[in-house]
Amino acid sequence: MSSVTSILDITQPDFDVEAYVVKLLKGKSLDGLVKEEEEMVSAVRRLDSDVHQIVYENYNKFLTATSTVRKIQDEFTQLDSEMKSLSQSMTKISTLIGNLGGVIGEKRDDILQLGSSYKVVNSLKHIFDLPQVLQGEFDEGNYGEVLRMYKMAEESLDEYKEVATVQSVLEKSKKIYDITENHLMEQLRNPASGTEFVSEAVDLLLTIGRDKEEVQTVLLTCSEQSLRKDLKYLEENYSDVLDLVERASETFIPNLTLIATTHDRLFEEKRKELLEVLQSEMNSLHFLVSKVFLSSSDAKDCSIVVRALDRYFRKISTCRHVIPGLDFLPLAIELINKVSTHEIDLSLTRIKEELKNSLNEIRKALVNDEKDLPGLANKLEQVFVHQVKTALANLLLFTASDVTFANLPPDEFSRSFALNAHERLLVQAFHRLTDLADEYETGVGEIRFVDPRVLLVFGVSLQHLTNKSATYLLNLCREQFSLTPREGLTDITVVTSEVKSRAQKLVRCYAEKTGLALGETLVKGCTMLVEPSATPNSVRASVRRLVEEMNTCDGELTMLLGGEAKPKDTKISRRPITTALDAARDSLWCERIDFHLQIHFNRSSIITAIVKVVLKIFIESIRLQTYSKFGVEQVQVDCYYMQRCLAAMVSDEVVVNSMVDQALSSALKRCQDPVLVHPSRLVQLCEQPFANRPNSQASSLGY
Repeated sequence: MSSVTSILDITQPDFDVEAYVVKLLKGKSLDGLVKEEEEMVSAVRRLDSDVHQIVYENYNKFLTATSTVRKIQDEFTQLDSEMKSLSQSMTKISTLIGNLGGVIGEKRDDILQLGSSYKVVNSLKHIFDLPQVLQGEFDEGNYGEVLRMYKMAEESLDEYKEVATVQSVLEKSKKIYDITENHLMEQLRNPASGTEFVSEAVDLLLTIGRDKEEVQTVLLTCSEQSLRKDLKYLEENYSDVLDLVERASETFIPNLTLIATTHDRLFEEKRKELLEVLQSEMNSLHFLVSKVFLSSSDAKDCSIVVRALDRYFRKISTCRHVIPGLDFLPLAIELINKVSTHEIDLSLTRIKEELKNSLNEIRKALVNDEKDLPGLANKLEQVFVHQVKTALANLLLFTASDVTFANLPPDEFSRSFALNAHERLLVQAFHRLTDLADEYETGVGEIRFVDPRVLLVFGVSLQHLTNKSATYLLNLCREQFSLTPREGLTDITVVTSEVKSRAQKLVRCYAEKTGLALGETLVKGCTMLVEPSATPNSVRASVRRLVEEMNTCDGELTMLLGGEAKPKDTKISRRPITTALDAARDSLWCERIDFHLQIHFNRSSIITAIVKVVLKIFIESIRLQTYSKFGVEQVQVDCYYMQRCLAAMVSDEVVVNSMVDQALSSALKRCQDPVLVHPSRLVQLCEQPFANRPNSQASSLGY
């Protein structure tokens, strides 16, 4: 089996071509044979290419080797000639040395003495050049080298100072030395000197034996001036609080740390004086940083403030460990609490401003005859909810996991901060909302002339807030800041009841103002002609206009509060008053009207409150007049028309019936000869269209 495989293996030496071909013809189809041929042709070509490549590479290597051999041969030939020349030169040198030794052998001692003298002269030359060398080192700022070289020269030349030349050299060198020492002291006193140069100057001055007390005093003074210069630069060059803290972290605090390290290394026993200076300058830095932090006026910058506060806290914590005895951590924690409270106040102010802006937009929209009252009410509620949630989100940055001071013990920051977020921000935000509602309800300043519908929209928005959003916001705050009722939180029902009471006041104020406006218009139209000269032929225009405006008001309330308006032409089943005796009898049994009942947030309750105010004004205006027979008849027609139209709008028709009866009864009491219109005629006059009245003069007189 192996012999057969060997015969058919093309790579074996005993490969049999005919057997391989026969095997292929038997085992493969025509397509297989064609494919096999193509593969073999491709393999042959590939092998041929590889062989050519190998031959080419070997040929290049051969050429390179030949060139290298030739180059080595040339170099060996040149080296051989150079070695022969060197051998000849060495032979000549040996001959010359032998001859020279014989010539100067007798004067060897003189030559050695001459060499020694040359060395001495050369040394003296360096001594004479010492002032120039020192001056050059001074000009290049190598003050340590100046002091070192002078000390070495002074020790060597002290025994030759009686020599005039040496003395002159020492005097010139001493002058440069003194200038260098004074220059170091001046630089030490200069606040513009860098802390690294100051450290070097102190080391050099102490090395040359300068008074230690003097150097330490100058160092502290210079350090204090340098730190004050850094503070002044910080105060004049910052864009925001984060930029200020970063600049302080890059300049002031590193310089302060370097000063403390240098002083401790050189004057460890004087540490108390150092701490007094550093304490004073750190107080100044803390005052500057606190002022900038607390001068922030935009709640949108809360993220920047938190980042800056965290960086400042980390730097203060580092200083505490690097400079023992300089502990500003309590002041930093106090600043964190102040800044967090300041940000809460800014958020609170922003919430109130946004609410005022929204109310102003509502006022403008109503002036422009905006009809989407539900949209306006929802917008006001959404603005409040959005602003509160945004403020809470900003405050959560103070408790983020990547903020260093968020890991402080709860008693130092997080507990009081969480309580402030709930009480100082959220609860106070509701207080600000209710205060704003009180302003609109009392009508202070320009608000007294506001459209009453603004009060209605505001009141409905507050009512919606108490139904769902207020509880949601309070629970959200407690969840986000991990608060529990045991921590003395304001109860949710207290907040919602306060907001609900303001909503009730606003709606009542809306009803009163709307009723007063409609009542005054009604009274002005009815008092233009108190004593008509003929029997009435229609309902007065002001009464019809009152009903139209009440219908408009009813439609707005239906759109805002939902529900369906009652049909406006409902026939009343109550028998109309036809005689003075009927009026007197009905006035005895009329219902007592309570004007202080709670107004519910539905259409009929609010309309009832408005109708009460309108009819009360109408009654009081009647009581101020006296009437003729025709005047009483006109009042009767108007009363019947109002009773017929308004009773269909209110929740309790008894209110309208009772007040209309009071109005007619008051008119009858103020007439000497009252005669009332027959019921059939009364119904006919009330059903007569307003535009078809024959008497145009009556229309101009307020009929």
